[in-house]
Amino acid sequence: MAPSGPLIFLGTSSFAVPSLEALAAAGEDVRLVVTQPDRPRGRGQHTEATPVRAAAERLGLPLFQPARVNDHEAVAELARLAPEVLVVVAYGQLLRAALLALPRRGAVNLHPSLLPRHRGPSPVAWTILSGDAEAGNSTMLLDEGMDTGPVLLQESVPVGPEATRGELEEVLARTGGGLLVRTLRGLRDGTVYPVPQDEARATASRLLTRELRILSWERPAEEVRRVVHALSPQPGALAAVGGRLVKVLRVREAAAAGPPGRVLELRREGPVVACGGGAVVWLEVQPEGKRAMSGADFARGGGVAAGQHLEAPPHG
Repeated sequence: MAPSGPLIFLGTSSFAVPSLEALAAAGEDVRLVVTQPDRPRGRGQHTEATPVRAAAERLGLPLFQPARVNDHEAVAELARLAPEVLVVVAYGQLLRAALLALPRRGAVNLHPSLLPRHRGPSPVAWTILSGDAEAGNSTMLLDEGMDTGPVLLQESVPVGPEATRGELEEVLARTGGGLLVRTLRGLRDGTVYPVPQDEARATASRLLTRELRILSWERPAEEVRRVVHALSPQPGALAAVGGRLVKVLRVREAAAAGPPGRVLELRREGPVVACGGGAVVWLEVQPEGKRAMSGADFARGGGVAAGQHLEAPPHG
């Protein structure tokens, strides 16, 4: 197998942290970690380190935080290291031609979908929204398109009816690190090679807008479940109860029927709400301005009553 050379890792969000940890644990020569600048977060707007910056500091790896990684000065900084490969995971900026041309083996990206399905942002949410039986990770060689580069390796996991976006992302983040390590080793020993994506099978995911978050009780229960779990825990699917917004975070389909939006009964596990076909039990919710709680506690606290009709939240 060809010896490994300098590796530059580009990542920002918590999804990228297990990949960085896996590469370091595998003995890869991580010469530099590039992450986006720290930004104010939360109600207090305190500046916080990106999750990847915190991980790099814990691992003792050198850091670089340019505002725009495609700027000439940033490209020159990365070129100085003569990288064998760039590894890109949830970085948050597209890489232009000058950067992509730097590494002799190319820029390897980890994308949390089974490409060519769900290119673009929010691929895990759209995997659930689309009712896919499997989710997964793909490693690919980046080109200047949006997730259009040739695929190197893929690994799938089943999507159960209870799986939320947050839970699936946690699984894919954890398993993605191992897939990256195997991809790099395969590129060096010649057992992994790029395969062009089938454009005829390509689909594109979209940003999670407020309109998408608003629950329509006219939909069948299965569709309501998919919307709830695709948006949980963030940004959360929205319902309105007595004029107040409630994020619905987890539901289960139930064999019951009634006018869509009607609270049919209060079961021990939570309130049962009728849909366009069937019904769903609210297992976990988060009322506006409060912490997340079980649907049962929400009902016991007077948040919702049997026979109540749920109105549509405002779109604006």
